[in-house]
Amino acid sequence: MARQVVLVNGLPGSGKTTLAGPLAALLGAPCLGKDAVKEALADAVAPEARALVGAAAMEAVWRLAAAPMARVVVESWWFRPRDLDHALRGLATAGADAVVEVWCDVPPEVARERFEARATTRHPVHSDDRDMAAEWAAWSAAGAPLALGPVVRQDTAGPVDVGALARRVMVALPGRDPRRTGATALRT
Repeated sequence: MARQVVLVNGLPGSGKTTLAGPLAALLGAPCLGKDAVKEALADAVAPEARALVGAAAMEAVWRLAAAPMARVVVESWWFRPRDLDHALRGLATAGADAVVEVWCDVPPEVARERFEARATTRHPVHSDDRDMAAEWAAWSAAGAPLALGPVVRQDTAGPVDVGALARRVMVALPGRDPRRTGATALRT
């Protein structure tokens, strides 16, 4: 079971995927991203079954997070009004003892611009992204951390000092060893 789960959350286009991998590497943890799993599943099924892979991908992520490991980074877009119960069930499946959420903070207009710029270059399983663009007003108005544990807000409008972010995450982890909050707790 993953005792420590670091959620990387934020609006689509906020920089979650760009941030999650390097953060996971510094934390010495695997990075499980919904989109990567969703794309792999979509490649393995017939096109008519692709509509089902979104939920299956997140379920697979949570089951992988349940593997015996000390820490895991899970990256996805969780919209609190829609996804809170799903996230709670997922964390229970993963056996999380401690949760920290990194919220990728970016002005909604920057996130939307990034989101729209990548729409034509993404895997075909994300064709629903164009439909979801209609939900943007609700997302940008109510997009907020799940707040299921400490929240570390990170400005992702520009370059991020991932080392500094990793230290902030380590400090925020409930039950952490206070002697290991500096670089010794991180992979170098």
